[in-house]
Amino acid sequence: LKHKYLHLFWVLTLYSCGNSSNSTAQNEIYQPITEDQNNLYVTNQWELTSPVEAGFNEDLLQEAFDQGMADGSFTQASLVIKNERIVHEEYRGLTEQEKQILIDNNVPEQIYANFDFRDRFSLASSWSVAKSFVSIVIGIAIDDGLIDSIDEVASNYIYEWENDERSYITIRDLLNMRSGLVPICRDYSNPENADPIICESYAGSGGDLLPFPDIASICIDREIAQTGVIQPWFSNDITWEENYFLYINCDTQVLGKILERAVGNDLETYAEINLFSKIGFENYWWRDATNNHTAYCCLDATPRDFAKFGQLILNYGSWGNDRIVSESYIREIRSIYPNYVLSERNSTSAYGMQFWTFSFPRTQEDGIEFPTYPIYSAIGYDGQYIIIDFEKNMVVIRNSLYHPYIATGDRVINVEGDLITEVNFPNTLPNTMGIATYFDTNQFLYKIHKSIIQ
Repeated sequence: LKHKYLHLFWVLTLYSCGNSSNSTAQNEIYQPITEDQNNLYVTNQWELTSPVEAGFNEDLLQEAFDQGMADGSFTQASLVIKNERIVHEEYRGLTEQEKQILIDNNVPEQIYANFDFRDRFSLASSWSVAKSFVSIVIGIAIDDGLIDSIDEVASNYIYEWENDERSYITIRDLLNMRSGLVPICRDYSNPENADPIICESYAGSGGDLLPFPDIASICIDREIAQTGVIQPWFSNDITWEENYFLYINCDTQVLGKILERAVGNDLETYAEINLFSKIGFENYWWRDATNNHTAYCCLDATPRDFAKFGQLILNYGSWGNDRIVSESYIREIRSIYPNYVLSERNSTSAYGMQFWTFSFPRTQEDGIEFPTYPIYSAIGYDGQYIIIDFEKNMVVIRNSLYHPYIATGDRVINVEGDLITEVNFPNTLPNTMGIATYFDTNQFLYKIHKSIIQ
């Protein structure tokens, strides 16, 4: 497994049909509702509306879903939520065509046999979407007075940084992936070396942490990179400079450790008490071999529950009459555009506060520019998306096919050893299996927008 199927698994990047169902067909019966009857914030369960009532052209919306759920896309779930109600949702398992793709790539039956059926109760993986959850939990800890502010120095909690140049790194720097610290990778040139090394090439993936048993320690024990020189993990021709953006998984892992030291509890427990339980978000968070929760990735939940997180952001941090996180913190997230556009990467997208914006304006195949305003998103490897469109009061979810492959009975990551008895990993398709098929989320979102008539 480690030699063939996980060569992309260690990379967490940004970037007929099985058993399908939609919001009005298999699981529930749609009933018309009025605006003052939404029980989402009472029961933590989504209510449904029809595309017509939500202001969509039903045929065009279905065209968008036909593209999003197409055979060969490896899509498990797609949802559109507008005005706090599910407008349309579809789920499916592995298609025969997709199964054949896996077989042709020598994926063993023990792996592909897990993907036959999926519905709204099936778990999806967050991968790096979990980073955005960590950001919100940071905001909650600030509201609780356990962290002073995002401009506080991280060394107040990461005491290992107190007496060197890392003492000036702020929590904001970590949230924005502008800490200046080096990225950590596996030693691909020397597979016998089990120790982490500084990445030797561009680490747009954030650096591969999953092979290591103590990710918190190796992320804390990093150095600040030298500026004014070519750093191969950043560019082959652009010098690395102070305050440049570099997507690094370790920065989020350090945020997780800051949270634990600030609140005096583990990351998942604090999040459960102050976030998950309040919005009805049922989840499983993966850990490493030394019991560190993988703050930078690997949160398992249903797509509907991921949508609740998006709705919370859309609500500026409120859940009905309850304030989960301060409005000012959500406005910090909204301010990443234009404050943190990735100009050092010659990009029109922005990254900050552990969230992305889509690049814009972007000319689509039909010549129309879309989007024309910042649309925000939590994004994870293999095409996991929580898209938050403040202008349209809309949340869009997309998840790839997922099965938590757990040989030992617990979500403790281990990518070494025997596939049947020792290996545990969050297995999404197709990228985790080394198959270079990528979901076109921009096109899917554009088709959804084209179906909005009011």
